[in-house]
Amino acid sequence: MTKLTEKTTIYLEPYVKKFLQLYSLQHSKSLSQVVNELFEIQMRRFESTPKSSDGSDHPSIAEWKIVKSEIDKKRK
Repeated sequence: MTKLTEKTTIYLEPYVKKFLQLYSLQHSKSLSQVVNELFEIQMRRFESTPKSSDGSDHPSIAEWKIVKSEIDKKRK
């Protein structure tokens, strides 16, 4: 099964890039795999806590619901 990916450019602090490179080598993964996994973890955390500290909906919850529906479609 092949995952559809898109190329993008991100700018990292040099120490962050070095850490990610070392981590990816230690775990036999590509840098892209590591970055994607870390972002997926953050997205799951966001999904599980969609409220702001004052109890209101997070300002970007509507955008998250759109992204989440696209993720769910791709997983099926």
